[in-house]
Amino acid sequence: MAEVTQEHHQNLIREKLNGDKIKLWLPPFTLETGEKGEEPKELIKRYSVELKLDEDVIKDIIESLRQHALQKLAERNQFQTEGIATLKVKLPVTQTGRKQVISVKIKLEETGRKLRELVAESSEESAERLKLISTGKVITDDLTLKEQNLKNGSQIMTVLLSVTETEAGLKQREAEQVMKTREAAELLSSRAAIDDTEFDVQIADQTGRPLKLPKEEKKALTLAMTLHEKGRCFLKEQNYSSALLLLLEADLEFCKCRATMKLFISEQVEMIDIVVFIFTSKCRATILEAVDNYAVLCLDIVWSYLCLKNLDQLPDAARRLKTSEDCLIRSYGSNMERLTAVKGKSGSEVALFMRLHLLQGVIAFHQHDFTKSSQLLKQAENDLKKLTVDPNLITQVMSMGFSERESRLGLRACDSDILQAVDYIMTKKKEKEEIKMKVKADREKRKKVRHLGKTANGDWVNPENFEMLLNMGYRPGAAAEAIRQANNDVNLALEVLQTKPELLDLPDPLQAIPITDAMIIQLTMLGFEPEMCRRALIKHHGDSCQAAADLVQSGGVISERWSSTSQLQSSSDSSGSSASSRTSTSSETDGVSEEQREVLNDLVSDIKQDEDEYLDLNLEEEKQFLSEYRALLDSLT
Repeated sequence: MAEVTQEHHQNLIREKLNGDKIKLWLPPFTLETGEKGEEPKELIKRYSVELKLDEDVIKDIIESLRQHALQKLAERNQFQTEGIATLKVKLPVTQTGRKQVISVKIKLEETGRKLRELVAESSEESAERLKLISTGKVITDDLTLKEQNLKNGSQIMTVLLSVTETEAGLKQREAEQVMKTREAAELLSSRAAIDDTEFDVQIADQTGRPLKLPKEEKKALTLAMTLHEKGRCFLKEQNYSSALLLLLEADLEFCKCRATMKLFISEQVEMIDIVVFIFTSKCRATILEAVDNYAVLCLDIVWSYLCLKNLDQLPDAARRLKTSEDCLIRSYGSNMERLTAVKGKSGSEVALFMRLHLLQGVIAFHQHDFTKSSQLLKQAENDLKKLTVDPNLITQVMSMGFSERESRLGLRACDSDILQAVDYIMTKKKEKEEIKMKVKADREKRKKVRHLGKTANGDWVNPENFEMLLNMGYRPGAAAEAIRQANNDVNLALEVLQTKPELLDLPDPLQAIPITDAMIIQLTMLGFEPEMCRRALIKHHGDSCQAAADLVQSGGVISERWSSTSQLQSSSDSSGSSASSRTSTSSETDGVSEEQREVLNDLVSDIKQDEDEYLDLNLEEEKQFLSEYRALLDSLT
């Protein structure tokens, strides 16, 4: 409280001095030697009356401002003459709440790594635990400070990466965790770009209608959303430093695709809720919903600033909140009219506006615009009242078999009307199930196409043509191979089937057993060539005993035609270079390795199942900050 009061008084006196055009660094207030000159006694008395402050308080603040002005002037001269910049580095807030600011002198031609080392020396912290942020961007090690747009006098925020108890036991730091998360997210986005079906990333509108995005846009959007959601996981754990780093990483990725996505979305539909579904053999997770995803990201970044007690020290906080507000209004309408037209209700989304108004009120406070701050905080308080639901009503709805989240969101959306809330929840559950089934069916269809393989000209086999041949009585293996050789021409495929009866022996591609390296190695130990072993395994549907008997009987030579049925191969079979390009599935669509699968499963394991989860704020932290800043306003006004 004392620190905030001191800051407020300094701001008032600074405004007075600027208004009176008083230059404290010049005579008569400062001598040519730089020493303190004449004391502005009359000025101090006048300010004391006008601001209702003690003369000694004003005297001390004026002297502090004079010394600060001289320091800035010296730093500017040093930069102009020697090229040495002075950067203001704000260290993490201490446990007592005290802010620490140090000055670091460095040439802008030096790298970010050098700056990090200097900050580590001054703060007596390990350089590995420090991350530096300037104007909302993480300062990278390899680029120069000039290349990263740092200037003399730039303000830098320091994030200190802590070590959790589990990681401390394993000697791992958060920095490693953040890096691994980034790598896992990039792996997932690469699977999205190639339309993978094992870790299936679907971007669809709220009706379940898939959006046909270009590969690069889908990849960038998946990466951005994944980093954002993982950052939100850290926020829930109150690990704000790691959260901020991942959220800023997500911001960089969103900026790469936001303009393209905005144009694409405006051409597709007027109002879209973007949903990313991740399917694995074990789990389904919804990453993020709504065209408001970038607005939510901006809110989360500024929320991290606030929780790290650096909100008043980062100039991009106000800019991000303005971006968030514009995006929310564009998505929902100024009075939620667009949202209501699409979803029917708008109760839950009020949570986003509540947090927006709260953060805007806090920003206005630190900008010393107390009138505006009071108005915004009052608005946030009104939003909180709308979102607050009687716990007894939640209990009643839960007794009908619904979860706490479903009950709370339903009651919020329906103004605490139990009957309407139940109907709302049931409708939402039905819609979600329909979306899930539709996306699952689409996934199975694409998975089927991958098993059928590609035609001679490189196109994927048309599953409808394949089914047509099955209905004519042809076996699956023969039908698939005929369609591949005929480039999806059914009539030509029928000719192939009539002229090549040997195709009838081909195995069913939809029930194929993956041929692994281990299976091939087991046969090569009998003295046969790897390629012949692979062909034998394909011919006998992965049966090692029958494959071995066939190799012995044929003298180790298997017909080349068995090398073309490559849909039996798994991604681990990197030696299958002789497989025919006519029917092989591209290497980019192969399954993931066990190591990659473990990384991806770990990535999505703590992402919530419910796409409305990000709207279900518990409001406790919001209430605490609202109370704190209302008290600060009351003490100053």
